[in-house]
Amino acid sequence: MKNKKGFIATSVIYSFFLVFLMLMVIILTSSVNNRVLVGRIKEDIRSEIDSQESFVTSFLESKTYQIGEVVDFANENWQVIQDKGNTVVLVLQRSLTKQEIIEAIGQEGNTQFYGTCSSNSSCQVRACFNATTTSMGGQMYCYFFSGNTKLYRIPSWQPTTAQIQNQNYGQTIVGAIVNSWFNTHQGLQRVLEDEKLVKMSINDGALTTKGYVRIPMTSEVSNTTNANKWATVKPFHILEKNSNTQTRIYNTSMQNVNSNTAAYVRPVIEVKEG
Repeated sequence: MKNKKGFIATSVIYSFFLVFLMLMVIILTSSVNNRVLVGRIKEDIRSEIDSQESFVTSFLESKTYQIGEVVDFANENWQVIQDKGNTVVLVLQRSLTKQEIIEAIGQEGNTQFYGTCSSNSSCQVRACFNATTTSMGGQMYCYFFSGNTKLYRIPSWQPTTAQIQNQNYGQTIVGAIVNSWFNTHQGLQRVLEDEKLVKMSINDGALTTKGYVRIPMTSEVSNTTNANKWATVKPFHILEKNSNTQTRIYNTSMQNVNSNTAAYVRPVIEVKEG
């Protein structure tokens, strides 16, 4: 009888021990799973903060690209202007929206800046102020005078402060918009950090500088056959100015127009392949 009671007591003790071990295994397994889940959530949050998930692709495949071909890069659709072999010149397939332009220059509903605009989509802006007084020009932007060329600021892409003060240069509205848009574009800043962009030489006919963004050049639209493959959003501004009182736009062909003429803005970048 004593042996029977001892056996029962031992069985109960081992049973409690086994239950205890099972509970410990369950708790440890749950803890490990929770750690894994928390780790994944942290990684997702980190990826979102770093903008790693904010665009589909951050590189271009090494291949031959056709003029007008649409590629996805830095969360935008671009059209190929030129394939240089190791790099590709791209133009934004769309034009900049009214909201993007407002965020860039801080102006809304001012006809001295804007031409035809749609609230949620494309918007035309002027290269220079459509102004009649010197006070509208300031030191930032060029402005257009139809009757007094002596007070006219020579428009250029991105002059320095000294050049503005000493040589009467004024930055174009388009230049200010494109540079501000590029500097605040999350996807483009990410690929810039990854050294995927090429610094281009920018010569607008007044000054020569270097930068990672510009607008289309005359040479890129002078070939009508090629231009017809990508110049679907028009009229748009062209980089070079024709004279101190004229700029250029592309519509069905390249046109020399007054510097206060409104047109769409389509940024251009150069990207490394691979």
